[in-house]
Order: sequence, then C-alpha cells, then structure tokens
Amino acid sequence: MKVTFEQLKEAFNRVLLARGVAAETADACAEMFARTTESGVYSHGVNRFPRFIQQLDNGDIIPEAQPQRVTSLGAIEQWDAQRSIGNLTAKKMMDRAIELASDHGIGLVALRNANHWMRGGSYGWQAAEKGYIGICWTNSIAVMPPWGAKECRIGTKPADRRHSVDADHHGGYVDVDVLLRHAGG
Repeated sequence: MKVTFEQLKEAFNRVLLARGVAAETADACAEMFARTTESGVYSHGVNRFPRFIQQLDNGDIIPEAQPQRVTSLGAIEQWDAQRSIGNLTAKKMMDRAIELASDHGIGLVALRNANHWMRGGSYGWQAAEKGYIGICWTNSIAVMPPWGAKECRIGTKPADRRHSVDADHHGGYVDVDVLLRHAGG
C-alpha cells in the first residue's frame, strides 16, 4: 500500500486532534512526523508515532505546554520545555539559537524537561537551510553498555552537525555525523 505525504500527515493530524491537541499544534506536529518519515527515518517518524501517542495519553507530554526561558546570558540561554511536544520544542529552540547567532555571532540554547525530539538531523538541516552551522546533541536513557561492560550505562544519541556552504563553489551542504565508535576504532 502506498501512502502519500499528505495522507500520512492527515492521519497523524486526525489522531492528534482526536486527543484534544490544538489544531495549529497538531498540524505542525503531524508535519514533522510526516517529513521525518518522508526522509526515510521511519524509526523516528511513522514507527515512533504510536509511542508518542502513548506518552501523550499517559500525560508525559503536555501538548499545550510552552517552553519558558530560565536564564539569558547574551548568546547563551537556558529553557525549560515544561514537558511540551519534543519535536516542536526542538524546532523552536533551533530558531532561537539562530536568532541569538544573528545578534551575537553565536547562539547556544540548552533545554531541560523536554520530551523526545525525534529526528535530531531535522534541526541541523533547519540551521543549514538558513545559512547557519547547527550543532545539536541530546542525552538519552541508558540503553546499551559501554565496550566491555555488562550493564547499560550509555544512550545511543549521536551529535549532529550540519552547515551550508556556498553552493556555487562547493556543492551545497556538509553533513558530519559524530558517533561513538566501536572498540578498536
């Protein structure tokens, strides 16, 4: 069965609206899940959506919550996500980091009390598409043991860095994924 982008987005949107998520928020969230799926990252798109809905139903995600700035030190800000929708909050925070970079030459935003941001690469591309370097990282729960250990102590979240270059001379984007290499690497 082939599903178009619009059909998938509408299905996500319908499920969100049925749970009382505000129309504008539901549409933006559905768009991000559909775009992630369209880009081939099913693990954080269509395959992640049922777990996202479970967290929404359990009250772990508060769809009407808005991130609040906690600290501002010029180019550096700390925000509290208030358990808001992770992918929408991450998008807002990258927008804020870009604003700070426009004003100060660099922008750094730290976020706490956030839910899963889904596809981290989305925010690196967001910066690159506006002509900025975006370096993004996150923590996660311990789901794997470090090399040689028996107990889970580390997460699987890589850092993501993307930036645009002069497309006329260098061909577009530079994409650098920074991963913890396996032993011996």
